[in-house]
Amino acid sequence: MSAKPSIDLARGCFLKTRIGALARQGFEPNAWSGFVFAAGCIAAAALLRWLLGMWFGATLYFVAFFPAVIIAALFAGFWPGMFALGLSVIIGITFFVPANLMAGLPASFIANLVIYVVAGLCTVWLGHLFRSAVRELQGEQEQRELILNEVEHRGRNMGALGAAIVQFSLKDDPETADLINSRMRALQATNDLITRAPKLEPNIESVIRQELAPYDLARCALRGASLPLRADIARAVGLVVHELTTNAVKYGALSGNAGRIEIAWLQDGDTIVLNWIETGVTKHDAPTRTGFGTKLIDATVKGLNGSVEREFSDSGITCRVMMRL
Repeated sequence: MSAKPSIDLARGCFLKTRIGALARQGFEPNAWSGFVFAAGCIAAAALLRWLLGMWFGATLYFVAFFPAVIIAALFAGFWPGMFALGLSVIIGITFFVPANLMAGLPASFIANLVIYVVAGLCTVWLGHLFRSAVRELQGEQEQRELILNEVEHRGRNMGALGAAIVQFSLKDDPETADLINSRMRALQATNDLITRAPKLEPNIESVIRQELAPYDLARCALRGASLPLRADIARAVGLVVHELTTNAVKYGALSGNAGRIEIAWLQDGDTIVLNWIETGVTKHDAPTRTGFGTKLIDATVKGLNGSVEREFSDSGITCRVMMRL
């Protein structure tokens, strides 16, 4: 009893997928299904022409067929479009042009027919060019995605190799090895976002959320407009947020239950301003020495002609990062 609904669901999914593919790509060039589709378009147009003849008389000989030829050419290709054009002429003359008009062949009718055929030929040719351009763009897009996937795959392999080298080289200092590998993973995660983003420009919110994802996002307030980032800026933001998050987990707002983090960003001319504000920290004294994470943030931001401002208070750290676009 439960097999039939599953089969129906599978058929529905198949049809939906097939219809979606046809809407995006059309029929394969010169496929028999394309000619069947073209014939169906002309049949629908003939029905419409019959209805128009009932309302307006027998003056509109071929106008109802023109949209059908356009649709056939766009979705089925050049030869199905030509087939639709020829079939429309045959059906139009056979069923919708009065016999007395065909006997006399007045100049107005011949002009009407010639204009329709010439316009139809131009339409079919333009539809062919459009389909060719779309298929070429789709092929380039598929090739681009293949290359990006290969680059992402190789990047992951290099990251895994680098992590293994770090772990082996610092086997007597696992804490340092873990810190280095966590930063490498943060860069790799941002690279993955870049390769999947439109125009290779991920939104700043997605970069920040990715770094905060392992922790309690309910305690983090993110505020700012949609802001796509250039690849180097995205990597810098990901690394900065990773270091700030690591510090918050160890010593700041995420080290206890009462802490909260507010992250706000905006674009001020050619500068991106990122504000990181921690509250609810029981005690947060200013560090007595500059750690590697702080040096890494400063060096990363300085490399983009930016600056970092830090303020330590009883409730937590406030960090203001500015980077040039």
